[in-house]
Amino acid sequence: MTQRTYSIGEAARLSEISVRKLRFYSDQGLLPPAGRTASGYRVFTDDELVRLDLIRCLRDAGLGLDAIREVLTKELSLVEALKLRLETLEAEIAAQRRVASALRAALRSPQLTEADLRRFLTMTQLSRAERRNVVERFFEKVSDGINIDRKWVRQMIETTVPELPDDPTPEQCDAWIELSSILNDPSFIAKMRANASDAWDRDAFDMEACQAASDAIVREAKQAIDDGLEPTSNTGSAIARQWLEASARLMGRQPDLDFRNWLRAKYAQHDDRAARYWELVAIMRGQRPDSSPNREWAWIVDAMRHHLTD
Repeated sequence: MTQRTYSIGEAARLSEISVRKLRFYSDQGLLPPAGRTASGYRVFTDDELVRLDLIRCLRDAGLGLDAIREVLTKELSLVEALKLRLETLEAEIAAQRRVASALRAALRSPQLTEADLRRFLTMTQLSRAERRNVVERFFEKVSDGINIDRKWVRQMIETTVPELPDDPTPEQCDAWIELSSILNDPSFIAKMRANASDAWDRDAFDMEACQAASDAIVREAKQAIDDGLEPTSNTGSAIARQWLEASARLMGRQPDLDFRNWLRAKYAQHDDRAARYWELVAIMRGQRPDSSPNREWAWIVDAMRHHLTD
């Protein structure tokens, strides 16, 4: 059966595109005409109109001319082409979300400078390896010159390197920006060094015993929270005394007045950014900021502050 033929103007009208764009596709080899008139004008058939519809769909999906050409010549399947486009589009969306998050963080700065904006943009675009380097540098500064078990340091790095999914939420991007700021703050590093020195700069420090004691106190706090008890309750005081005694034992000291006064000063100077660190890591992992054990340790710290002031 002989197919109906259309002039370039008719084909453009039926396909609802401009003659100029149809001519462009034809000149690029994507839409060769079915033939030409005696005067040299291009003519098209229904087959070309179907092909033109596919070209338009692929262009609407964001595919470039080269990818479309590969689909039309069967060098690339339609499914493969769309998968590639989707991957590219998702990466672009993720990048734009990171940029938007950086702009939000920059706008929250009371006295925004160009340097601040560059820092925010850079932090949101770091790869996982680069984020890991930020954490590693933090622990290197904290542990430098302190007798810390290197195995423990490696374990902390592995368990605390913040993860960002391929398609992070604005909250996750914001969490990374805030966390990177904390990890690069000299005052926070100095406080963490002081805490590390208290724990490690002694003849012996039993990390396994410390972990066991921490796990036990967290279980006690979890039960108290589940029971609806406040840190200022009698149970809170009991748990605080339990942790005071465990802390003294782990540090080779007696839970006497001197140790109590020393511990009171430590908790009075407690940097809330230490807890915020874990909250931000939780957010980046798609968890609630008060997920366990963050919630329990916040409760324990409040209980210790209250108990030590009695």
